[in-house]
Amino acid sequence: MRRLIVILSALVSLLAWCPVLEAAVTLSYDLVEEPPAALVIPRDVPLQVSAEELKAGGIRILIFGDSGTGDEDQMKVAGAMKNFCEKNGCHLALMLGDNIHPAGVQSADDPQFIEKFEKPYAGLGIPIFAILGEHDWGRRGALYNWKAQIEYTKKSKSWRMPSDVYSVTFGELKIFALNTNSIPTSKTQASWLRDELDKSKARWNVVMGHKPIHSYGYHGDTDFMIADILPILCGRADLYLSAHEHNQQVLKADCGLPLVISGSAGKLRPELERGPRTLYVADQLGFAYLLVKENGLTVQMVSATGEVNYQLVIPKTDAGQKALNPTSLKP
Repeated sequence: MRRLIVILSALVSLLAWCPVLEAAVTLSYDLVEEPPAALVIPRDVPLQVSAEELKAGGIRILIFGDSGTGDEDQMKVAGAMKNFCEKNGCHLALMLGDNIHPAGVQSADDPQFIEKFEKPYAGLGIPIFAILGEHDWGRRGALYNWKAQIEYTKKSKSWRMPSDVYSVTFGELKIFALNTNSIPTSKTQASWLRDELDKSKARWNVVMGHKPIHSYGYHGDTDFMIADILPILCGRADLYLSAHEHNQQVLKADCGLPLVISGSAGKLRPELERGPRTLYVADQLGFAYLLVKENGLTVQMVSATGEVNYQLVIPKTDAGQKALNPTSLKP
């Protein structure tokens, strides 16, 4: 008995010593927190835009991630987005996670919402649809109050996060918002995405998640996204948007699906690694811009000085499957 007690004591001491893995938070929660919201514009989110304007000029969308630092870099990119929208027009924005660095918020009344969201983007005047990154969700064994970011939707005129997983339909476009923090063990999210894509009547289906599928940046490929999500997207979606890497990348999956990484709206990690799937890479602060028209999608990668350095055109007949039309607009 005494020997058993000694062994058990040693085991308890060993477990207490072992470091908590960052993945423990990600893998501990199997959820879509609420039934995924299904928003329709303008029914649920009114926009001051006519059907004639949309038909003539298309839907115009800002895309940015890893933004919420509250520092000079975030303000620089925010100013560039405001100027770009004044010149080119923007109807809405997609914010791809890590909305509040470094450890999310304490509550829906956290002043970080003002300093790291409202003040930087006050000049945009458009709805900003947000998803959760790991800096919003939890890291290194700590789970943050990510539900406060959903609650903040009721307090803000522009912040939109109706649930941690949701969809937005705007004319011929349908956007699917994922919570990539819970995907590794979620029994519901992947099946929801497959079913919704199969049921979608939209001409264009765009999926966004914080974690990339493929990447040649600091974090590299996301294995569970390749295993669980990419097979669902191939042949069903037209474009996948992500952040997480603090640079800009455009890639093409083996099935032909275009992949855009726009994670330098507040932080920059200078690196220019390329790989066999790379179409474009830049180590610059900036954002992406998506133009949605009946005959094609146009993705532009824009710097913090407002320069369009790369453009990818995805024709409808080839979207996500065959030839893409990339254009480097700056050597």
